[in-house]
Amino acid sequence: MISGCLLLNSASAFADTASVLPTVPYQQGKRRGQIPDWARITWEMLPAVQQAGYLKVPKAYQEKFGYDPSRSWNALQKSDSVIMLGDADDEFRFGDFTLDDIAKITSLDKDEDPTLKDVGFVKWQTTASLVKAIPSLGNLKVNRVKPILDVLGESGYLPSSCRSGTIAQCLRSNPQAGERPLGDIDLDKYAIKSIPGLQQTPIRQFKQWQRTYINQVPGLNKVPFSQMPNPLKSGTSLVGIASTVFGKSEKGDPMVGDGYYVSGSVVRGDSTKFKACEAGKECSYLELGDLSGKGGALYGKRWASGSSQQVKGGYGFLAGVNGGNEPTGRLVYGNGFKVAMTGANESTGTADFSLFLRICVHPPFQQKTCTPYFIGPVPWISVKENDLVILGTGK
Repeated sequence: MISGCLLLNSASAFADTASVLPTVPYQQGKRRGQIPDWARITWEMLPAVQQAGYLKVPKAYQEKFGYDPSRSWNALQKSDSVIMLGDADDEFRFGDFTLDDIAKITSLDKDEDPTLKDVGFVKWQTTASLVKAIPSLGNLKVNRVKPILDVLGESGYLPSSCRSGTIAQCLRSNPQAGERPLGDIDLDKYAIKSIPGLQQTPIRQFKQWQRTYINQVPGLNKVPFSQMPNPLKSGTSLVGIASTVFGKSEKGDPMVGDGYYVSGSVVRGDSTKFKACEAGKECSYLELGDLSGKGGALYGKRWASGSSQQVKGGYGFLAGVNGGNEPTGRLVYGNGFKVAMTGANESTGTADFSLFLRICVHPPFQQKTCTPYFIGPVPWISVKENDLVILGTGK
């Protein structure tokens, strides 16, 4: 059984960090609001995940997935050390990047001069997997690629037939020599360029690249979201008015059905399925207005608080994680994050929002499977009454 949950931690009080996120003004008619400036926001810049959690995947599933996506994280840990590349590759296409691509975007400081130890996926590569990812590597002499010479030669691994031949010849005559992981040697001794072609090869070519955390790829957490291989959407394809904030004293009304809400679950296909608050249960919400007036499709609709309402989420093998629950909300900027309302202050007329993340795996020859959006909350941009609220398409 796959297990995992969000661990509530009273010590992880909400930090007022979302206010420092770069935004740009957005206006329609006389109405104004703020939208995220994806050209300046990076993974490194996102506020910390406010609550601890974990995912534990049994060995049988790890074999189906091709790698182990299990992990745990603490309250106030940054999301770039919680999210693996495979979790959100469909949205951001991390695997399309090469290390060179990232370095050009971020202009990595030459003083940083990362080594092979800084590239997370290198430690579980073998000589055989490197040649598979970088075929031209096989044509080089073993002694020209020092890390491979090291991993083949340590503890008597280097057969005599490998000492003067190419890497490909060595592996053909001694297949077992190619199975030792590079993590067995001191990778901090070698610059990234010590493996020719490593910097120019798309990350997805490497063995188990999906299990690499974002902050284990030099510079990736400094890439603006607008410069990802698949940039984030603006969310402005659907915009409403934040009409009235209703607090915790509100309860779900049996006469107000799913069609009155713009928040809900994320279902297979990654679209938002609207879900009404449960009758009689706490239901703080933001009531919306429509820019075209009372006849508009958004007029009177409700965005329910994810702090009040949990809904079913996820699909496939991983759907049962966190009890199958996620905070109600919607996909505003695409499926990389779910945006949930997490605070309602009637006295100031303010609705607070947070991002929630999930873990996804795409097993070979099978459909993608995802946990509910249960990693969070990551404090986000608040909205005041009478301002614009960005809704996106819900996909």
